Amino acid sequence: MTPPEAPWPLTLTPAQLSLLALLSDIIVPQEGQWPSASAVQVPTVLDEWVSAPYPSQQQDRLTVLSALAWIDDEAAMRFSQPFTALGTPQQLAIIDDIAYDNEQTPRQFQRIAKAFSRLRNLVLAAYFCTPEGFEDIGYLGNVAIAGSYPGPTPEAYSHLNKTLAELGLSEFAYPVG
Repeated sequence: MTPPEAPWPLTLTPAQLSLLALLSDIIVPQEGQWPSASAVQVPTVLDEWVSAPYPSQQQDRLTVLSALAWIDDEAAMRFSQPFTALGTPQQLAIIDDIAYDNEQTPRQFQRIAKAFSRLRNLVLAAYFCTPEGFEDIGYLGNVAIAGSYPGPTPEAYSHLNKTLAELGLSEFAYPVG
């Protein structure tokens, strides 16, 4: 099945997509039978996400584009090469500095650590929304319960009826008993 084209122009350049693919695979590498993030098209999903014209996606666009630029600039400053041209130890040296925003994060990396955290969250969300991601975490989805379904507990009915009463919808209350 071929996914539909995005209804808006995509943002990321081929170089940015390559960098994003590499970062995505650092965040979610191939592990055993589970594919890496780039193998399930996470960079493509994120390109569409940050290209969307909605306010939260536009904020993520600024965050992701800034993070990608910072990572490439940092690679050039430290190693005189773009991030994608570095060896794994050099790449991980940069990522280790920005991987977490906590009390041990040096001051000069705190802002990019926040941006990298958002990027990591987007990568993980995109990955675990794929069939492979579902399978990786054992998500079964909407499946029937085997056997007789016992229904809601009396406490659940009571809570629902109280909420319906507060909303002035008591006529829709469920009989308890």
